[in-house]
Amino acid sequence: MRLDLSGFASFRGSLITPYDPGYEGARVLFNTRVRTRPALLARCADADDVAAAIRFAREHELPLSVRGGGHHASGLSLVENGVVVDVGGMRSIDFDPAARTVTVGPGVGWRDIDRVTYVEHSFTGPDGLEYGLAGPGGECPTVSNAGYSLGGGYGPLGRTYGLGCDHLVEVSMVDADGRLLRASETEHADLFWALRGAGGAGFGVVTSLTYRLNPLPKTVVGGIAAWPLDRALDVLRAYRDLYHDRADERLALCLLLTTEPYPEGEPVVALYGMYVGPPEEAEEALAPIRALGEPMFTSFGEVSYFDLMQGMGEEIVYGLQSKWLGGYFAPGGFDEPAFAKLVDHFRRSPSGFSMVRFDLLAGGAIARVPADATAFAHRDSLHYVSVIAQWQGDEETDLNVSWVDDFAEDLRPHLTGEVYQNYADRDLTGWETAYHGANYPRLQQVKAAYDPRDVFHTPQSIRLP
Repeated sequence: MRLDLSGFASFRGSLITPYDPGYEGARVLFNTRVRTRPALLARCADADDVAAAIRFAREHELPLSVRGGGHHASGLSLVENGVVVDVGGMRSIDFDPAARTVTVGPGVGWRDIDRVTYVEHSFTGPDGLEYGLAGPGGECPTVSNAGYSLGGGYGPLGRTYGLGCDHLVEVSMVDADGRLLRASETEHADLFWALRGAGGAGFGVVTSLTYRLNPLPKTVVGGIAAWPLDRALDVLRAYRDLYHDRADERLALCLLLTTEPYPEGEPVVALYGMYVGPPEEAEEALAPIRALGEPMFTSFGEVSYFDLMQGMGEEIVYGLQSKWLGGYFAPGGFDEPAFAKLVDHFRRSPSGFSMVRFDLLAGGAIARVPADATAFAHRDSLHYVSVIAQWQGDEETDLNVSWVDDFAEDLRPHLTGEVYQNYADRDLTGWETAYHGANYPRLQQVKAAYDPRDVFHTPQSIRLP
């Protein structure tokens, strides 16, 4: 049955239903395994549009979801036969160089922000080096800054400067009654606490975010180095030891089991990332990696942060089917027994698109934030593993799903049971504690204060107490 859209007379964005020619393309997510069919995609242009979409869903008693960049790992940004409040087109950027802040719409990607604050803005630091200002973003260019930061926001600058959520100074949000609220340390402080780490878990729809920015040299030392998979145990050991009791927070390296060339090449183990300090100090920081011997290839050298991040994002393929499982390693869990399982399972991957990532490094600036300062609950674990099955055709689904399920089950004894909420697992039991830990009861109180009728309900939104 067609929806009566007459109530959207002043809507500035676009409204897409299953009867419109662009519907099939509009509902596609990063993970094309998700086949959810909403009744309406409300592509909002501003906060007034967001309020109108929320009112429509409530008046018609339709379920509601919120979509930004479409990267939700389990597809919960779409809702079957409901209303999708799509904020991906809200892409304003308001940069204040003097205050070293930027206020952006929820649909903006980090490379768009970096282009304004880092590439186009320059100043000379006290050390005589040329700097720009950078936010705390990740490498994927199509991930929205909002979803990334509201769930935590790990990135290559995390150990040096902190999480995405730690950089937020103000957030604007439309609540279930259509009111525009501003949350900060001094206004709706309880909501501001919750949005920093659990902001996608059912309080409202965020319409703008203000971040503090970090001074970052125009030239850093970064790149990628890869070795044959036969060297994986050596590389894993070196990576483990590299961050054991390490004081230097300027070295941000991630580890990846993948294929080279991607996706049809041979299995390899790769390290990628950067040294954020002065380039002349990078060689000492990278010495343990150089000691591994000559890699198959390496691109480490002096490079612009923007160019490095853009290059990392170029190999992220949008539009594959996927299943994504993982968790934080327990103390001592990132060690020899786990290494053997990791290499063995990866060798048996049925798809060249699949990978295993160790891309989240805690400690440093992340760990210095008090545990109760934000809703983000995972500040102590150093290593996180993501087992990512990716494939193309439906006929490949069963084989790839079995591979990732078996892999994750075999790793379970080495993990804490906590899961990063931005890598949500729709089938996860005990997700309340796995995502939010001891913060969950407090989050329930915030939920009761700002969404007492549970309008923003998904299978993994905060439950009313």
